[in-house]
Amino acid sequence: MHSYLNQQTQSIRQISDLRFGIPIIIGNDGLNALVFSIETLTTSNFEKMKWNFSEPGYEPYISVTKNRANLLKIRVYENDIARIKMPREISLDWIKATADPALDLDYPMKGPYESYRHSNGNIARIGIKFCKEAELLPAVLVLPITGHRAKELMNEGLLYQNMSEMLTSKASRWEATLISSGYIPISNQLSSKVSVFRHPFSLSEHYAIEIGTLNYGQPILTRIHSACFTGDVLHSLKCDCGDQLAESIAQIKQAGKGVILYLNQEGRGIGLANKMRAYKLQDSGLDTFDANHQLGFEDDERDLSVGAKILMKLGVRKINLLTNNPSKIYNMENHGIKVVRRIPLVTKITAENEEYLKAKKEKSGHILFQN
Repeated sequence: MHSYLNQQTQSIRQISDLRFGIPIIIGNDGLNALVFSIETLTTSNFEKMKWNFSEPGYEPYISVTKNRANLLKIRVYENDIARIKMPREISLDWIKATADPALDLDYPMKGPYESYRHSNGNIARIGIKFCKEAELLPAVLVLPITGHRAKELMNEGLLYQNMSEMLTSKASRWEATLISSGYIPISNQLSSKVSVFRHPFSLSEHYAIEIGTLNYGQPILTRIHSACFTGDVLHSLKCDCGDQLAESIAQIKQAGKGVILYLNQEGRGIGLANKMRAYKLQDSGLDTFDANHQLGFEDDERDLSVGAKILMKLGVRKINLLTNNPSKIYNMENHGIKVVRRIPLVTKITAENEEYLKAKKEKSGHILFQN
């Protein structure tokens, strides 16, 4: 492994490599594999994988999450993922269609699938985790390789991830890193301080907006808002995100002080590209959660502890939280932030967002809209 790379730099490089279609190496204790993101797998790499990297006794396989596997009627033996044997005569289109529900109608006869059950699924599990962090479809092609071949590929520049280190690392160990701050005048004769924080093990940056003069000994009026390009910028009628942000800003301005955390976790953590895929699936009648499942994601892929870590950096320990989502209260309390009071965000129910709000209430427990 490249000794000059620390864990932070290595993680960012691996995410970037997968986005650019470059495979990474995952392994330990004699078990090694070359892992490709299926979304960014190119024809060139696929042909290299077939002809140059294959070795006797080392069979490639595909792995998807349990949600995608359930849709494809694939047996799930490992709780959270399924691993699938690759037929000898197979096309790249077949592999792509296994990962991407947008291709289901183009390739309706992909199965039957045969499960792969050799060794354990930790290599595939880690590969899928990296794909999610890269905001790619959560599906990987895994090619087991010898330790000797792994060393050769590392010498050629591919990155190596020690599986044991990945499985034993604790997400709670990291801290949000403050990058820069600046002041911005806003209406109501208020000043806002905007601070940019960076997640040390990903490419994400998050923003904290401190409005007015804060008394950190008292509960701070706070909104923890996940980025929503369609709602916040385009004012889409499909969701209530933009309205919630506007209402939060209005309440904080009226109070004369407060904090808004703007977290870049678009689409409940799946990213804008996957969110647009989910929107297309919703056009066929699925709700927001079922659409995420077809893509292979969970109901909510966000790491809400990010918000708590940023509040800690700001010196905030107690908040009055503007939210309809009980999960945010639990996550704040579980990471050292006391939620003194929940303040509901009452927004309009329209013909365009009615089903979306109903799904949030019924499937993720959102409180609409009583105290």
